[in-house]
Amino acid sequence: MRRLLPLLALLLLAGCGGGAATSEQPTTVQPATTATATSTATAEVFPARGEERATVVLLHGWNDVSPEGYLPWIEHLNETGVTVIYPGYQRGLLSTPSQMLAGTEASIRAGFEQAPPQGPVVAAGYSLGAGFAVVYAANAKAWNVPAPAAVYGVFPAMPPTVPEPFGTVPEATGVTLLASEDDQVVGTLGADQLAAAIAPHPATIDILASTEAITFDHFAPKRTDAPAQTAFWEPLDQLVDQVAPR
Repeated sequence: MRRLLPLLALLLLAGCGGGAATSEQPTTVQPATTATATSTATAEVFPARGEERATVVLLHGWNDVSPEGYLPWIEHLNETGVTVIYPGYQRGLLSTPSQMLAGTEASIRAGFEQAPPQGPVVAAGYSLGAGFAVVYAANAKAWNVPAPAAVYGVFPAMPPTVPEPFGTVPEATGVTLLASEDDQVVGTLGADQLAAAIAPHPATIDILASTEAITFDHFAPKRTDAPAQTAFWEPLDQLVDQVAPR
């Protein structure tokens, strides 16, 4: 616990959340519905356009309590037949680690109660949310919620408090983590910690190398330009296609 508190401080100082994504095109994402599990845990549901083929549980980064910064990505997923559940696991900057852990379970349950999945589920997350996506996969059975067929974590941060034991990721659930040495907030540490936490279950860690077109700092996943879509959106599309072919 003590060794992870500096990471939370970095997340806070860096302001890893609340920033809206930039996009050249207006966002036309379908209106979301809000599901409530308890007085402190809610989830917003963005339904697929047309027939639903999969559900993505999208766990946000530190203090991204509003989905605003993720709407272009959510719209893209909706257009491909994917319903997106956006769990509100964090109430604000004063949320404690234990409250965020409880909020993850409760808000995911709220989302599934509002929108029972009609196909496979993929757990996706960014920064701290990527860590909680892995926690969700490892504890879905204990939480009595649908287990994800795959996990996709972008620039993950290891949650500062996790179930003891961490839990067991189902054998058939693939875990893919993206990291970058140019990530000034978590670097590759979070991905390494998560991979160690779920061992011997395998985790694929893809290290992104910055180019002239894009620098893979911690905030690169919030971009919506072509290089960012190629780096971050396409791998998730491929995972969805693997578990729910068109």
